Amino acid sequence: MKIDTTLKSAATSAIKGARSVKGSAATSSRSAGAVSDSVDLTTQAALMQQLESELSSLDVSNPAKVESIRNAIADGSFHVDEEAVAEGMIQETVENLSHQLRR
Repeated sequence: MKIDTTLKSAATSAIKGARSVKGSAATSSRSAGAVSDSVDLTTQAALMQQLESELSSLDVSNPAKVESIRNAIADGSFHVDEEAVAEGMIQETVENLSHQLRR
């Protein structure tokens, strides 16, 4: 299984792309030596941060399934479907090549 990190890199890019805005209060207080900055994130960047936070808290493992597979391997009854594995490898290779060509 391939782990996709696209969401994390997209959220990071959106945050880096956020612009910093100096308010009128910061401009008037400059003469006093105090500077105040504020950052306005776009709605999409804020949504990306929320989704990233929610996804990072999800449990991606199924302990019961992991244990059943572990037991099947231990007692020799685990069977690998070679066709399914080969098909998955081919599909992943096609997707990777398609992605590289789109760059």
